[in-house]
Amino acid sequence: MGKKLNLIVYIRDKERFYLSTGEKKISSVFENHPDISSFFEENHVTHVTVIFGRPAIFIRKIEFPFSSLKMISQVILEETSPLFPVSTEELELFWYPVLKEKTKTIVSILGIEKSKIEKWQKLSATHKFKLNICFEPFILSNYVSKITTERNFILVFVDHNYFARYIVKNKMVVESNSSYIEPDTIENVLADVVNNNDERHPVFCITDSKFSARTDQYTLLIPPASESVSSVLFSIFESKKNLCKPSHRVFSVSRSELAVNPFVLLAVICYLIIAGLMFRPLLIARQIQEKVNDTDKKMEQIFREAFPDVKKIVNPVIQARERLRNIGDVQKVVPKISVISIMKEISDIVPANFPFKVSQMSLRGSDLFLTCSTDTLENVELLTQKFTRSSIFQNVKVGSIVPESGQITFNLLMKVKYEKN
Repeated sequence: MGKKLNLIVYIRDKERFYLSTGEKKISSVFENHPDISSFFEENHVTHVTVIFGRPAIFIRKIEFPFSSLKMISQVILEETSPLFPVSTEELELFWYPVLKEKTKTIVSILGIEKSKIEKWQKLSATHKFKLNICFEPFILSNYVSKITTERNFILVFVDHNYFARYIVKNKMVVESNSSYIEPDTIENVLADVVNNNDERHPVFCITDSKFSARTDQYTLLIPPASESVSSVLFSIFESKKNLCKPSHRVFSVSRSELAVNPFVLLAVICYLIIAGLMFRPLLIARQIQEKVNDTDKKMEQIFREAFPDVKKIVNPVIQARERLRNIGDVQKVVPKISVISIMKEISDIVPANFPFKVSQMSLRGSDLFLTCSTDTLENVELLTQKFTRSSIFQNVKVGSIVPESGQITFNLLMKVKYEKN
């Protein structure tokens, strides 16, 4: 059956792997899927860490004209779709803010091809091992952060002919690029990184190469050598632990769509039709009862608003008749909320030339619900601020935000302030 083993797979241009049992170390490259399957059949691997290198990651930046992370999570998929060379349907997307101010937020988005992740998820299900996905930028920045107290630095990673540069600010990777270069040009490329360091951040170089040039302008980090490893990254894992998890929170991009097997969907529809026919009388009775209950609640609510001094309500219709006989002027106790005055207030708040439209308005008591649209996400923030500053509207909140066809549709929920005569 063999020993329980932990496997590290590093996906860059190829799928390199590293397996250490203490006595035996294996480091090579998976050539094809059958080779991987036979490997798991021969070795009792219990945990696999898959690391995606910079060339296997699409990394993009985007700026939003507001600071709400909740709003960003609602619109980020739509806003970032044009930035990638493939459809976002084919990607697993992750994001985190690299700069957050009152009026803007800059976000870094990481995209991994779904097929590459799903391949290892299927292997995990087949060969019964635990799977952990992590990213080269976070591992390398964590490695340097464990060695230095610097929060801002430039990180250079040299692995044979692979060259990657990361700019780290406040322990977050804010910029990156990578390439494959000739081994004899590595020192020249590194010198360019040092010379173009306008902010004078410390420079750390992780490599197993032996440089002949002076290294007084940067710190050279050489991980402990491991026998026959196919990547310097495996040596880093041997020397330091717990490098996968970043020091900051990384969000995954949520999707509203749900993939369903068409045969399963058809079976569910047939079941619902049959169940609907069987339980239709019961459903109709429930609907009628719900309408009656809803009407009773509305009557009771109206009665409470009209006669707030009445503590016990038995029959609101009869009690209202009694009150109307005894009270000459009901208007003194009925809250005055004029729909016309609300519409006028909205017109006063929003300038005439401002791209804003209200498609639905619902008023229940003092609760006002608006379905609105405008042309940019920045205008959503500006409109929210305008309504907040109004003297008649309170507790203004933004609901669902949906970008579609060049328009931003969103909801506004608020309380309407009123006075009694």
